[in-house]
Amino acid sequence: MWTVVALVLAALSIWAVAQQTKDYSFDDFIQYFRDANPFWIMMAIVCMACFVLFEGLALLAVLKAFGHKRSINKGIVYSAADIYFSAITPSASGGQPASAYFMMADAVPTAVTAVALLLNLVMYTASIMAIGIIAVIVSPYLFLDFTPLSKALIIIGYLIQATLITFIILLIKREDWVHGIGRFFIRLFAKIKLVRNTTKLEKKLDRITNEYRDCAEMIDGHRGMLVKCFLFNFLQRSLQICVSVMVFLAGGGAYDKVVDIWSTHALSVIGSNSIPVPGAMGVIDYLLLDGLNNLMSNEDAISLELASRGISFYICVLTCALIVVIGHFSIKRRIGFLQSEEDEE
Repeated sequence: MWTVVALVLAALSIWAVAQQTKDYSFDDFIQYFRDANPFWIMMAIVCMACFVLFEGLALLAVLKAFGHKRSINKGIVYSAADIYFSAITPSASGGQPASAYFMMADAVPTAVTAVALLLNLVMYTASIMAIGIIAVIVSPYLFLDFTPLSKALIIIGYLIQATLITFIILLIKREDWVHGIGRFFIRLFAKIKLVRNTTKLEKKLDRITNEYRDCAEMIDGHRGMLVKCFLFNFLQRSLQICVSVMVFLAGGGAYDKVVDIWSTHALSVIGSNSIPVPGAMGVIDYLLLDGLNNLMSNEDAISLELASRGISFYICVLTCALIVVIGHFSIKRRIGFLQSEEDEE
């Protein structure tokens, strides 16, 4: 169902971008690619591939630290599952469960799987925040050029990421604080008749805080792993943003605008986290086009937006879907082989 929803959103997003000017047509987009420098297009594709690879390396670094070393191929499957299902579900809610499915199918313990995905989420969020800070430092004037709506989305997106990472860190480091705050609000909501079954909610709160306490104990003493996980996530997000830079250069863009293109895409990524739309489709398109219009003509901005999103998101998601299908059938074949061996015995 979510795949169908995502396809509809994708079609509407592309149509909305193309309709920003009546003079733009599909032939203009095709001509843009025909005139593009093949080398930079290839570099854009490499950056897209690295987006998948580096998340896999981040997950593998965590698994290895806990004594569960897996191959790069396995890491790519874990990453592809996260990316694909994150792209087609609201707030990327389907990504981690899908990645967990493949990890546990490869005999990674449930506790280690949970910790790996949690740490990856923390480092992903931290890397997004770091990239946002870098974008503002290197191009402080770009944010002011966005429209008021875009500015609001960027600010809200950054606040959401900051709140998320603060909450998770508190759960890991000070789960007693979070537990106390949680019990306070449960009882408050019960008094004002917003919730009824307080016992069930308190048991769920106890379970969550216990899980995060176990997580804190597991990651204690693994600072090197944490640094690796952050660096891989930072490279992953940075290289995905670099796709727009490569496409810009492919279209004959000036080198002195490279930093501004990167920063514009970075701020757009942050703002896209403000609305829980599958794959941020529509939201990031609006933000990116808004920012690019301040750096080039409207027609060039549309071509760059469609081409960069086409490579960094649509082609990436399709590639990940193929990897997920191959990984799924590989698991089924392995299970079937093991069952046949058991039957023979």
